[in-house]
Amino acid sequence: MKRRIGSPQVSPGPQYAFFELMQRHVLNQGDKSLAALSKESGWSRQTWHKALRGPQLPNRDLVRALVEHLFPEQDGADRRRRMVEEALDAWTEAVAERTFGLREEQPAPVPQVADPAVLRTVDEPEGEARRSARPANSFEAAMSQFRGSAAKRRANLPEEERFFNLLRNYYAGAGSPPMRWVEARMPEEFLVTRSTLNEWLNGRSLPSYTKRLEQVMKVMRQRVPITEQDLAADAAERAEIQQALTDAWRARPS
Repeated sequence: MKRRIGSPQVSPGPQYAFFELMQRHVLNQGDKSLAALSKESGWSRQTWHKALRGPQLPNRDLVRALVEHLFPEQDGADRRRRMVEEALDAWTEAVAERTFGLREEQPAPVPQVADPAVLRTVDEPEGEARRSARPANSFEAAMSQFRGSAAKRRANLPEEERFFNLLRNYYAGAGSPPMRWVEARMPEEFLVTRSTLNEWLNGRSLPSYTKRLEQVMKVMRQRVPITEQDLAADAAERAEIQQALTDAWRARPS
């Protein structure tokens, strides 16, 4: 009888969810023993055990390699890509928890006082919402939703902050399309939720799959198409964002 791996050796939360997901992948792919996984993959039993139970998180490249082993390409390239993406997303949340703590442990957001100038009274007729005096298409208006008090923002590393700023700049330059609008236009193989987009733009979570980020930026750009003369500049801007993402991941503790 196969010896069970046991529950993850971490408290409930994103790290626990990551290890639980890895164990579920093993279960769904034949529930092989650690000895069998080690023999067919070349990684030691101890490597597999730590990646499935913890308490230390494996590095990102190892997570990708282990999941790719569990889901060989010949069994379905699309499925394999989705499983890798799911595992890396869970790993990202786990690393964020280990680095910054649970979100409920972060300082409570400071309540924002609504601007009386844009409040609609009960006596006003229903209709088009009153616009702010600030120009709707201005950069400041587009960026205001991502700025708050220091208490509302997580302390990011300089490399992370550079990436988030570049992405927010691109988003604003693309016309600040609604999250729902972007989500609805994403290709099926690169699905992304409004919640994930919001996490990226608010500087709370780094994308873990560069091809998905590339598709997100291309969809954003559909909101405000550019001329042929600007295509090269747009591609260079996206490349800079991708490099900033790589730098941000390298800067994070392993």
